[in-house]
Amino acid sequence: MNIEIPENELPTLNNGAHEPVMTHDGLQGLGERIDWSHVWKVTRAVLVIWAVGVWALLILMPGVEQISDVDSATLHLPYMLIGLALVGAVAAAHSLKADGHLLWFLGVLLMLAGWM
Repeated sequence: MNIEIPENELPTLNNGAHEPVMTHDGLQGLGERIDWSHVWKVTRAVLVIWAVGVWALLILMPGVEQISDVDSATLHLPYMLIGLALVGAVAAAHSLKADGHLLWFLGVLLMLAGWM
Protein backbone atom coordinates (compact mmCIF):
# COMPACT_ATOMS: atom_id res chain seq x y z
CA MET A 1 0.00 0.00 0.00
CA ASN A 2 1.59 3.23 -1.15
CA ILE A 3 0.14 6.44 0.26
CA GLU A 4 0.96 9.61 -1.60
CA ILE A 5 0.76 13.01 0.07
CA PRO A 6 0.22 15.99 -2.22
CA GLU A 7 3.12 18.48 -2.28
CA ASN A 8 0.99 21.31 -0.88
CA GLU A 9 0.21 19.33 2.33
CA LEU A 10 3.84 18.60 3.28
CA PRO A 11 5.29 20.85 6.03
CA THR A 12 7.75 23.34 4.53
CA LEU A 13 10.40 25.64 5.93
CA ASN A 14 10.65 29.36 5.10
CA ASN A 15 12.97 28.69 2.16
CA GLY A 16 10.52 26.24 0.57
CA ALA A 17 12.43 23.07 1.53
CA HIS A 18 10.43 20.25 3.05
CA GLU A 19 10.77 19.70 6.80
CA PRO A 20 11.37 16.14 8.01
CA VAL A 21 8.34 14.61 9.70
CA MET A 22 10.24 13.56 12.87
CA THR A 23 13.59 14.93 13.86
CA HIS A 24 15.94 13.88 16.66
CA ASP A 25 14.81 16.89 18.69
CA GLY A 26 11.21 15.83 18.10
CA LEU A 27 11.92 12.40 19.56
CA GLN A 28 13.51 13.94 22.65
CA GLY A 29 10.57 16.29 23.03
CA LEU A 30 8.20 13.35 22.83
CA GLY A 31 9.76 11.81 25.95
CA GLU A 32 9.30 15.09 27.78
CA ARG A 33 5.65 15.42 26.74
CA ILE A 34 4.57 11.96 27.93
CA ASP A 35 2.58 12.12 31.16
CA TRP A 36 4.04 9.14 33.02
CA SER A 37 1.40 9.30 35.75
CA HIS A 38 -1.27 8.68 33.11
CA VAL A 39 0.75 5.79 31.65
CA TRP A 40 1.02 4.22 35.12
CA LYS A 41 -2.75 4.59 35.68
CA VAL A 42 -3.42 2.69 32.47
CA THR A 43 -0.79 0.07 33.34
CA ARG A 44 -2.34 -0.47 36.77
CA ALA A 45 -5.78 -0.97 35.22
CA VAL A 46 -4.35 -3.46 32.72
CA LEU A 47 -2.68 -5.36 35.58
CA VAL A 48 -6.00 -5.66 37.42
CA ILE A 49 -7.76 -6.95 34.30
CA TRP A 50 -4.87 -9.37 33.74
CA ALA A 51 -5.13 -10.61 37.34
CA VAL A 52 -8.82 -11.40 36.85
CA GLY A 53 -7.99 -13.26 33.64
CA VAL A 54 -5.21 -15.25 35.32
CA TRP A 55 -7.55 -16.22 38.15
CA ALA A 56 -10.35 -17.22 35.80
CA LEU A 57 -8.22 -19.16 33.30
CA LEU A 58 -5.52 -20.71 35.49
CA ILE A 59 -7.24 -21.19 38.87
CA LEU A 60 -11.03 -21.13 38.56
CA MET A 61 -11.59 -23.13 35.37
CA PRO A 62 -9.18 -26.01 36.18
CA GLY A 63 -10.54 -26.13 39.74
CA VAL A 64 -14.14 -26.36 38.56
CA GLU A 65 -13.25 -29.05 36.01
CA GLN A 66 -11.51 -31.19 38.62
CA ILE A 67 -14.32 -31.10 41.19
CA SER A 68 -16.34 -34.29 40.87
CA ASP A 69 -17.27 -35.13 44.46
CA VAL A 70 -16.98 -33.78 48.00
CA ASP A 71 -13.39 -34.97 48.42
CA SER A 72 -12.14 -33.21 45.31
CA ALA A 73 -14.18 -30.12 46.24
CA THR A 74 -12.42 -29.91 49.60
CA LEU A 75 -9.10 -30.11 47.75
CA HIS A 76 -9.72 -27.53 44.98
CA LEU A 77 -12.28 -25.11 46.44
CA PRO A 78 -9.86 -23.50 48.95
CA TYR A 79 -7.40 -22.63 46.15
CA MET A 80 -10.20 -21.11 44.10
CA LEU A 81 -11.35 -19.01 47.07
CA ILE A 82 -7.79 -17.95 47.94
CA GLY A 83 -7.36 -16.85 44.32
CA LEU A 84 -10.62 -14.91 44.49
CA ALA A 85 -9.43 -13.20 47.69
CA LEU A 86 -6.16 -12.27 45.97
CA VAL A 87 -8.06 -10.82 43.01
CA GLY A 88 -10.11 -8.79 45.48
CA ALA A 89 -6.90 -7.62 47.15
CA VAL A 90 -5.45 -6.59 43.77
CA ALA A 91 -8.64 -4.65 42.97
CA ALA A 92 -8.61 -3.00 46.41
CA ALA A 93 -4.94 -2.05 46.05
CA HIS A 94 -5.77 -0.55 42.65
CA SER A 95 -8.62 1.55 44.02
CA LEU A 96 -6.51 2.67 47.00
CA LYS A 97 -3.57 3.45 44.70
CA ALA A 98 -1.27 1.26 46.79
CA ASP A 99 1.15 0.27 44.06
CA GLY A 100 3.49 -1.81 46.22
CA HIS A 101 0.60 -3.87 47.54
CA LEU A 102 -0.82 -4.24 44.03
CA LEU A 103 2.42 -5.75 42.75
CA TRP A 104 2.81 -7.95 45.84
CA PHE A 105 -0.71 -9.40 45.63
CA LEU A 106 -0.29 -9.88 41.87
CA GLY A 107 2.93 -11.81 42.48
CA VAL A 108 1.27 -14.06 45.07
CA LEU A 109 -1.63 -14.66 42.67
CA LEU A 110 0.83 -15.70 39.95
CA MET A 111 2.55 -18.09 42.36
CA LEU A 112 -0.83 -19.64 43.18
CA ALA A 113 -1.61 -19.93 39.46
CA GLY A 114 1.73 -21.66 38.95
CA TRP A 115 0.94 -24.02 41.79
CA MET A 116 -2.41 -24.97 40.25
